[in-house]
Amino acid sequence: AVLLKTTFALRMLHSVGTQVRDFLMEGDIWQVRENMRSLVSRDVSNLSAEQAVAGAVESVSENITDSVIGPLLAFAIFGLPGAVAYRAVNTLDSMVGYHGHYEYLGKASARLGDLVNLVPARLTALLLVAASAVLPGQCVSAAWRIMWRDRHNTESPNAGWTMSGMAGALGVQLEKAGHYRLGDPTRPLLPKDIDRAVQTMYAVTGLSLLIAVSIIFLREGIF
Repeated sequence: AVLLKTTFALRMLHSVGTQVRDFLMEGDIWQVRENMRSLVSRDVSNLSAEQAVAGAVESVSENITDSVIGPLLAFAIFGLPGAVAYRAVNTLDSMVGYHGHYEYLGKASARLGDLVNLVPARLTALLLVAASAVLPGQCVSAAWRIMWRDRHNTESPNAGWTMSGMAGALGVQLEKAGHYRLGDPTRPLLPKDIDRAVQTMYAVTGLSLLIAVSIIFLREGIF
């Protein structure tokens, strides 16, 4: 159990997200930008308050897959070695698997990261849509519609599924200038949208636990 816990980052996502929300509420944009460095890889030096909310919501929604659902599924199917291997792949991807100085060094880990997340990302998106049916302030029909419409708008084959689903559920637009635009700008982004994203993270985690336990019982029954 102790080793398995090292493959998760649920508490960290909650903590950093709520810290950004708190600094936004206080109007401390410098602290907001400093905290955003641990959530996004983009330049944060000129982030506006609304862009910071968008970045925090995007990071939480994308990392539900990497930090929760992926390790859970890997553990349910392959045991502890599977969860650790999954976390190793994702850590390498996040360290060197993006455009920049280490781009070509990180090509293999980036492609492998995309591959191992093909199923977890889509499952997370579907669970996110399901959770939006019962969570306050969210809309299940918009979550499904926006997810299906905008899921391919990101360069990553996986991130667009969860981020567009979250955008639809919250009724907002998530944008990274020059890269993607997800959802419709039906209203401005607000600090409380970070809280809603965190609530979704916990709801999706609960649903995924039920699936993981079912897989474990099924696996034990067969083998």
